Amino acid sequence: MAEKLLTQEQLSVFCSSLAMLLRSGASLSEASSLFEEDGMDTALRQASTEISLSVAAGETFSAAAEKTGVFPEYALSVFSTAELSGRLDEALDRLADHYDRQSALYDRLRSTLTYPAVLMLMMCGVLAVLVFAVLPMFERVYDNLTGSLLSSSYAYVLAATLIGRISLVFAGLLGIVLLVLAFGMRSDKGREKLRNAMETSRFTRKAAWLLAISEVMDTLSALLASGTDEDSALALCIKQTRHQKLHEALEKCREETQMGVGIATAFAHQKILPAMYGKMLLGGAQSGELVQVTENLARRTAQEAENGLCSVIDRTEPILIGFLTASVGLTLLSVMLPLLGILSAI
Repeated sequence: MAEKLLTQEQLSVFCSSLAMLLRSGASLSEASSLFEEDGMDTALRQASTEISLSVAAGETFSAAAEKTGVFPEYALSVFSTAELSGRLDEALDRLADHYDRQSALYDRLRSTLTYPAVLMLMMCGVLAVLVFAVLPMFERVYDNLTGSLLSSSYAYVLAATLIGRISLVFAGLLGIVLLVLAFGMRSDKGREKLRNAMETSRFTRKAAWLLAISEVMDTLSALLASGTDEDSALALCIKQTRHQKLHEALEKCREETQMGVGIATAFAHQKILPAMYGKMLLGGAQSGELVQVTENLARRTAQEAENGLCSVIDRTEPILIGFLTASVGLTLLSVMLPLLGILSAI
């Protein structure tokens, strides 16, 4: 039994490759043995071998996948339902798209956080040189010239040192926090912590809501395409959703669906989606294209969430650059002014 789940990238590769082989006419046992060759990803090769042996022994694909312990509950639910409905290849394709989109989104966010983090750390280097090398040298010179820098008219040089140190600490801490967030998004736990932080911040609350909706729409699309009924699909969405407010809204939606209300109508009643998207969902339900519409909405809301998060960072970045530039400028100016005064008096 594996100790950790497959990554989103590994799941995407596995699902897309398996779907392609099934469509080409390969049996489940043959398709599952795809990753058994040397040189393949170790985790995928181990899971593929276990699945191939179990399927050859007569077990279902979903049961064999569950035994490996490397697939998330969401994927296992899709496998199970898709097998019963005979739509395994289609469901695998949608799962691959789902994990591709999720991986691409967090890669984009990670790169967006990395740039200001590197910028902050570079500014730390500049400030460190000023605070620990340049300023002490000038302080000694002015102290020798005035007898006591603290009691002279050039005492503001000491204030410049304090400003430089504060700016250095601020830039260093911010750069480290951003790097921790960027690298933390490589793991599921790190992404969950980031989502929780986004939910509580007034600047990222809307983007966090759209991101959670995107994941729900993605889940619905894959489950409905695999043949899952609306109520069961919504139940799994509720179980998968970590956004507290959205979780509560989905619970109310399920209460309505259990009374016979359609899932699109329930979403409209709870105002989960923006008005325009809510109408799209209702239109998809009425036209029998609910799967396609939920997939479309998943892409749209994910893009909006990404744009919202990036815009927050883009708006913050000039402020940070301005603060650090002003800190460096004031520090240098406070050092040079006494020197100019001394030179003009000579």
